[in-house]
Amino acid sequence: MIKSLKKFTAVSLIVACTYPSLQAEVNLTAPTIPDTLVNEANSSVLRGVDYLLSTQNDDGSWTMQHEPAITSLAAVALINSRAEGRAKKIHKSVEQARTFVLTRVQENGSIAGSQSKYVNYSTAICLSALAIINNPTDTEVMRKARHFLIGLQEKGKDNPDFKGGIGYGAAGPGYPDLSNTSWALEALYLTDYLDTEASGASEGDIKRSDLAWSNAIKFLAAVQNVPESEDGQWIVNTAKDKKNDGGFIYKPGESKVNSKFELESDKGLRSYGSMTYAGLKSMIYAKLKNDDYRVKAAAEWARNHYTLTENPEMGPEGHYYYLQCFAKSHAALNIDIITTPDGKKHFWKTDLIKQLLGSQKGNGSWVNDGKDKNGQPGRWMESLPELVTPYALFSMEIALGDKLGK
Repeated sequence: MIKSLKKFTAVSLIVACTYPSLQAEVNLTAPTIPDTLVNEANSSVLRGVDYLLSTQNDDGSWTMQHEPAITSLAAVALINSRAEGRAKKIHKSVEQARTFVLTRVQENGSIAGSQSKYVNYSTAICLSALAIINNPTDTEVMRKARHFLIGLQEKGKDNPDFKGGIGYGAAGPGYPDLSNTSWALEALYLTDYLDTEASGASEGDIKRSDLAWSNAIKFLAAVQNVPESEDGQWIVNTAKDKKNDGGFIYKPGESKVNSKFELESDKGLRSYGSMTYAGLKSMIYAKLKNDDYRVKAAAEWARNHYTLTENPEMGPEGHYYYLQCFAKSHAALNIDIITTPDGKKHFWKTDLIKQLLGSQKGNGSWVNDGKDKNGQPGRWMESLPELVTPYALFSMEIALGDKLGK
């Protein structure tokens, strides 16, 4: 059980989403980040923090639309920054953000604007932020939000592959996708302690929570390109088999990569980077072991497609979403070195830091300058610096680990 989240750092936030035992593990053979790079990275974090502090609205929110989800992402990035000399400003900013988020709590437990089309997305991210802020007066709000998310899980009546997944939730559960599901699972893991006997949860809530995780694993299986194996073995060659390469797609029957021709010619739904890492970390939240063949299959896909310059198979689209999923997954797996098929060894933390240092704007923000296939900038809202900057800060903070703020 997670007793307190108040003192979480960027790394402990991610580790708390995995096995509690990992918190005590120390890799004595792990490489170290050069001191000069540590200094540059910490300066970069400070600039990112200052940008967020300077762009917060008077009501505690961020963006012109006063989005509670983006506000929550910004608040978590600030909490985890360990920004030297900014503690009082950060505390004030986070409390203002928390107060704003609480104004968006609805009767049904959701946390979103009353007309929001992204109810699950908003509720999940806001719930995660409230859990990390850990104000005792928010316990019942968090419990209701948690149960709201569990209630959004598809039952699989229309399509068995949908069972356990979660969609945007604007007009009922809808068609589930891995992105929405992964945000929800992160929130559910951070608040798992609320549905335990020790927390005073009812027997019914405890059972529903356990069932939610079992169903989530079923949905993850439906969006992973890996064949089921009765003996738990995975023998597909991920480098050559596109249909069974170990990676993940967006939702049952849909990948954001495939062209119409590929779908019509039955070449299979192609895996891609951001969803593979979203699936990988979600499996660990669901307590699948690192040596589970499904986890190994996804990790193998990631190894075969290792890059930080783009979202594999998607190019610049969703690049920063990909980077934060990349960082969370590798931290959760407790892996420092990745050996790519060409035999080269990559220390992902230094690679990630260098990538982020090279893309930060002069004002301390990050934004996705890439264009989609139609020539439009910043697909999936990545033209918004208020969204992308928290993504980048999460990634930098996780990569720095215990070097953060030093």
